[in-house]
Amino acid sequence: MLKRKAVLFLLAVTFFTVSDVYGTGGRVVVLDVGMGQSILLERDGHGFLIDTGLARYAPHVLSRLKYHGVKDLDYLLLSHLHPDHAGGSAQIRDAWPRTTVLWNCFEPQQLHPEEEQFQKKTHALLSGDSSQRCLSAGDSLSWQGYVIRVLWPVIDAGKSLNHNSHVLLLTTPQDRSMLVMGDVGKSVERRLMHDIRGLLSPSGLSLFVASHHGSAFGTDPDFLSIVRPDISIVSVGKNNRFGYPSDTSLATLETYSESVVRTDRDGELCYRLDSVVVEACSD
Repeated sequence: MLKRKAVLFLLAVTFFTVSDVYGTGGRVVVLDVGMGQSILLERDGHGFLIDTGLARYAPHVLSRLKYHGVKDLDYLLLSHLHPDHAGGSAQIRDAWPRTTVLWNCFEPQQLHPEEEQFQKKTHALLSGDSSQRCLSAGDSLSWQGYVIRVLWPVIDAGKSLNHNSHVLLLTTPQDRSMLVMGDVGKSVERRLMHDIRGLLSPSGLSLFVASHHGSAFGTDPDFLSIVRPDISIVSVGKNNRFGYPSDTSLATLETYSESVVRTDRDGELCYRLDSVVVEACSD
């Protein structure tokens, strides 16, 4: 516990060094988009954006892409069509009209009333986008020397948007890795346990972006006992009405991670892949 507190203190004050967090040449930026998620991968002016956060954060996301040196946004991947993950997709797409949009192409049979309007509107826009591409479990991408594997979803039409959210594993040539869980629940994490054992490198998992903003819906202890990340990240908003992250999920993350960081407390988080430094990367 003392070790974790010391790490968080150093992160909040200036920066701290993590030995071999990643390989060389790029960075991961977990953007502070309040109660949502948006993750930027950047290398040599090329960008790969995972989710956008709510629509009102789109100008902030665009400004941060510019700040972090993105000249070409190669991909925009939407883990699923909830507003806190895909709300800014139209604005990002307008700013980067040549960007390839990746999504799961999932249209559920039933929707909650509060999610129906956004999902149907965004699904229609994406379906008509000539630069869109559907991704599901078993697909993979090569981007700037990294491999991004899609571990989930295996589309189940009877399940929710969260259940069919993307789970992504990024690996570098140096066998460093990052796992992004989207909004999947514990049932999906348990189904991935067998596969993840064979995919993790001997050096283990470097970065883990916890599912569903650290809610009790995800963060299965048995799954975390396998991945045991160096750093676990919770993308979550301050004083949110849902009470995320849950105490149970935080306890699990703290048990199986070397350190745990949160955007609601630590702000934007920047992991420099070339200099192997983790630092607060705001202006």
